[in-house]
Amino acid sequence: MAGTNTEKIITGLKEKILEVVNPKLAAITEGTTDVAIAWKKMQDVTATEIRKLLAKHLTQTEISSPTAKSTYPDIKIVNSEGQFAIDIKVNENSKDPWFDMARLDTMVTDRIEKYVEEWEFVIRFDSSNGKFLKAYFNLFREVVGIRTECNGIKYRPYDGKVRPKTWADFDNNKVYWETKEKFLEGIERSLKHRWKENIKAHLVPKLSAKEREEFKKLFDENGGEDLALFGE
Repeated sequence: MAGTNTEKIITGLKEKILEVVNPKLAAITEGTTDVAIAWKKMQDVTATEIRKLLAKHLTQTEISSPTAKSTYPDIKIVNSEGQFAIDIKVNENSKDPWFDMARLDTMVTDRIEKYVEEWEFVIRFDSSNGKFLKAYFNLFREVVGIRTECNGIKYRPYDGKVRPKTWADFDNNKVYWETKEKFLEGIERSLKHRWKENIKAHLVPKLSAKEREEFKKLFDENGGEDLALFGE
C-alpha cells in the first residue's frame, strides 16, 4: 500500500492517466510509417500529458522532464516528501519487452534509496506499422520480471541490466514483486546468482592451482561457503 501522500495520489491517478494519454497516443500513430518518429512522439506526448495531470493534483511540487537524452527519469517529481520518478518505455508487440530498467549492481543505491517510489508507463505498439496498441502504468517493481533459476529479478547476464516481465504477464496483471521487501530479496538473489555464474564461467577457468588456493582462503575466512566453485 502506498505510504506517502504523493504515492497515494499518483497511484490513485492510474486509470485517469491511461484515459488521458491513450487517445493522444492513438492519434499520433494513425497512418504512421516511420516507427522511429512515432516512438519519439509517443514518449514526448506521454510525458507532457502526465506532467499536466499531476500538476493539477500535486501542490507545492516540482514536476519536470530532462532536457538531455537518456537521462533518468522521464518525469521527476520532487516535494517535501522526497523524490519520485516516472519512466516511459516504448516497445514493439512482436516480441516480449526487453528494455533497460536499471543496473542490478547499483539499483539499490542509485534508485531504491534515492527515490521514494518509481512508476513505469509502458507503451506497446505494432512494429509492422508503428501503431499504438496499448499502454500500462504500474509501479517499477511490478514491471520487473523474474529469473526463475534463482527466483530473483530478471536481468541480462552479461551486463546485469534489469529486464521487464512478458507481455502475457502485463495482460494478466501478473506481479512477481508485490512488496518492496520481496523485491529487495529478489535483487539479492539475482546479484548472488550472477556473481556465481560469472565466477564459474569467467574466473575459475583462468585461475592457476596456486590462485585457486588463494581464492579458497577468502571463503575459508568467511565460513567456507561455495568452495565447490574452486574445485573443492
